[in-house]
Amino acid sequence: MAGLLAWAADVVGAHGNNHELEEDRIPIVLTDDQRKYVQELDSKASSLSRTIQDLRLRLPPPDISQRLPHILAHSLASNADLALQLNAHSATKEQVKMQSLRPN
Repeated sequence: MAGLLAWAADVVGAHGNNHELEEDRIPIVLTDDQRKYVQELDSKASSLSRTIQDLRLRLPPPDISQRLPHILAHSLASNADLALQLNAHSATKEQVKMQSLRPN
């Protein structure tokens, strides 16, 4: 697969290979629609590249990103504990309310 990709890069690009003479290259003939499509693809590719670069900049540093799973687990455990406390408090309030309404 790597050989096929290297061959394709040589055929399509040859940007870094100055050993090829200009007259040795085969010109690519495109219709106007094809040329427009290639320009759209180039535009989309550069936009995607910028988006990937922006996302890479937003990644946290390795020392923080390694702690993120632990922080998330601690946060979930704290939320679950608070939910249990709230439910217990609500149940206690409901019991007191029911007892105050009950005739003696």
